[in-house]
Amino acid sequence: MSYLLHFMDTSQYKTLFLQETEEHLKGINEELLKLENEPHAPSGIDNLFRHFHSIKGMAASMGYETMASFSHQLEDLLDAVRKERINLNQEIVDAVLSGADTLRAFTQLIAEDKPLDMDSQLLSKIQAILTRKEPPAPLLQKEEAVVIPPASAQPAASKLGLSTTMKVDSKVFDNFMGSVGELFTVRSRLREIVTNSFPVEFQEAAHQLGRIIEDLYYAVVTARMIPFEGLTQNLPRIVRDMCKKGGKDVELLIQGGDVKLDRAVLEHMTDPLVHIIRNALDHGIETLEERISLGKPAKGRITVAVARQRNNIIIEITDDGRGIDVNKLKEKALLAGIQEERIKNMADKELLLLICTPGLSLAKEVTETSGRGVGMDIVKGNVESIGGRLEISSYPHQGTKITLELPVTISIVKVLLVSLCDELFAFPISKVLKVMDVNRADIKGDKTCRSVIYNDTEVPIVDLRNILALPSLAEKDPVSVVVIDAKGKISGVIVDDFEGEIDGYIKPLSQPMTRMQGVIGVTVLGDGRPVFLLDPTMLPCPENTYS
Repeated sequence: MSYLLHFMDTSQYKTLFLQETEEHLKGINEELLKLENEPHAPSGIDNLFRHFHSIKGMAASMGYETMASFSHQLEDLLDAVRKERINLNQEIVDAVLSGADTLRAFTQLIAEDKPLDMDSQLLSKIQAILTRKEPPAPLLQKEEAVVIPPASAQPAASKLGLSTTMKVDSKVFDNFMGSVGELFTVRSRLREIVTNSFPVEFQEAAHQLGRIIEDLYYAVVTARMIPFEGLTQNLPRIVRDMCKKGGKDVELLIQGGDVKLDRAVLEHMTDPLVHIIRNALDHGIETLEERISLGKPAKGRITVAVARQRNNIIIEITDDGRGIDVNKLKEKALLAGIQEERIKNMADKELLLLICTPGLSLAKEVTETSGRGVGMDIVKGNVESIGGRLEISSYPHQGTKITLELPVTISIVKVLLVSLCDELFAFPISKVLKVMDVNRADIKGDKTCRSVIYNDTEVPIVDLRNILALPSLAEKDPVSVVVIDAKGKISGVIVDDFEGEIDGYIKPLSQPMTRMQGVIGVTVLGDGRPVFLLDPTMLPCPENTYS
């Protein structure tokens, strides 16, 4: 085999090999975690054996002999358990988990074209377990045994066929989405041109082209949509390892894992989700002694719940721990340099968001995973960078809930264009309830606190010019107002005029513009003009407007 591989070009199969191996490693993690809770499950060891056997075969065929040999050792260990030559215990589960981690490290080295280094200490541990003398002890009673029909009993396939699914590198879809976004920009430009100077036939052709581009966009978005559970597959393992290190017992529940959203959105959530879970484990969930003294269940609980609301995805991470000490938070905020007067005037929700201040931490001590005050600011930054919103609620001795409101996709969104003189800005249509002209006589209050009537309810309004520090113009009558649902509260924003709706290809901001508060991204019109996309929930508006 090695002689043949010397002349074979296996590089074209490397990506597929890495994808297949990653799937098997995820399966191994899932099976091992199940096995810890259900050690007598009849299929657990068999499933693990198949995963390692598949990795061994693929590695050998690709010429990765070190990886194949190591997989074979793990396969031998599982085979010994399967044939009841040794008893399954925590030491074996830990060894197999460590073996899976080593194989994952091998895949990373292979992806980077680096040599593989064998973990001799782990190999010695596996050999010691295999050579240990243990009396056979069947994991199941005879009446519980599962009978697997022989291969000859399986019906033979009557014809050849190809799989209906294909594995494609995610970068292909990213590039594809970029190209579709540029097509949207060209479509906008084409519409402007043909509307004014071309015959009806050409306008109809341009309209049909626009419909095709939209269909293409929705096809790409659908292809990029993946279930939320694709992100959370490793969370049980992370929780398990942290509990073992911290001496805690915590149950992780994941609800709504089948909810789908854009892969690009999920990629922005990898670090935030881990930071939040680590904080909950390190600082939220109490020790066993504390929980018992408080009359709580000995086992803590962390719940990750996902649901779709209109054009948004809502992720709630809840723990039943000690909650956030608001008084301690105020003390830490003062030490971090936040003005005392500002702290006094903050509402509870705004006060709790102070834990996202860089360098501010409520931890009593710094651990390997948290306590340096650099976690929650990363969470907030990642969420806001894609037009999302973060909210925190907490109650002493009851726990903490962190809510992430995210867009389903962050590439192309419907936006409302508004103008301030010659400058254009945009609001996501998903946040806009209505656009209306309001007579100045119908506006109540003074310049510092104004309101209008919308749907028989008085709602506060602010001037976008004041928010963006632009010079005021001569007052016109009537006034153009965008009515917006901001953080669950209805508010109005005064603009100079409305300029219509478009499908905007939203590009993320680059440094240093990422520090601009209230700006999600930028889109480019058909004539080349850049337009900033504003998020009303993030704009620095008065407390009575956007709280």
